[in-house]
Amino acid sequence: MREAADRNVTPEPGSELSLLVGPGSRDPEELMLIARPNSDGRVHRRVWTANDWSASPLERDRDAQDLLADIERAVRKGRSLNQELSLVRSWLEPVRGVRAR
Repeated sequence: MREAADRNVTPEPGSELSLLVGPGSRDPEELMLIARPNSDGRVHRRVWTANDWSASPLERDRDAQDLLADIERAVRKGRSLNQELSLVRSWLEPVRGVRAR
């Protein structure tokens, strides 16, 4: 997990992927800002939902491959993305030169 102090650092422009995931049958539309994976394959993401766009984002560190699997599952269920899935896959690729677990 990231240290609490790290969460207060504003990311550099372009260091996060903006991903809008369309609504599903039971799931609200979501906006995710996804950082690049770090050396251990984890990503920091911030998420807002259409249930309350003005709320503070849910911030969480996740395994990049687990997040990708969740996004691919959402697409298979018919949810739309504002980015091509291939772009999301390349964004979440493991850091080059780092061996996957």
